[in-house]
Amino acid sequence: MTKALKLLYLIDETSYMRTGAPVTWLDYKVWEKGPVAEELYNELRYDQSLIQNGEPLTLEPYIRTEKKDTADGQKQITIYPKGNYDFKEFSSFEKELIDNIIDRFGSYTAKQLINLLHEENTLWHKCVTDNNLKLNFQVYGKKSNHTIDFAELIKDNPMLRLAAQSAFESMQLQEEMNNL
Repeated sequence: MTKALKLLYLIDETSYMRTGAPVTWLDYKVWEKGPVAEELYNELRYDQSLIQNGEPLTLEPYIRTEKKDTADGQKQITIYPKGNYDFKEFSSFEKELIDNIIDRFGSYTAKQLINLLHEENTLWHKCVTDNNLKLNFQVYGKKSNHTIDFAELIKDNPMLRLAAQSAFESMQLQEEMNNL
């Protein structure tokens, strides 16, 4: 589960750096082990489905999970696909990006991905440093309410900032139309 969540983050971060928009539009919280899409984490770990437009939004049709307790008292969650999927919802750019991230980082372990995302100059590292979150993790536990700000990646690129604003407005409009 940790590996899958980190790969998903890398897909969104890379997409944002290249286009000004993520693939998933998930919010990533700054937790001790790196950026985490809390909604997905809660579904995978606690079987809590997200409710959107009054309907549960769940991964259940696409994946199954296997949960085991490890010798050190941790819970290990393994994710398995339920079949082959039609990726028609993704653009050719998104498909290529996903393939490239999997090719580049798919052989990394969860721990290696955590270390990669903890490196200096990453968004996670910047947020932890700016907000003194290492102390927060020691005192309050492994989670924080701070969110990764992808806008930091493109702050010096006016074209990508404009693309990000346009993509965000388009996403908001789509949500409003879905609520009609």
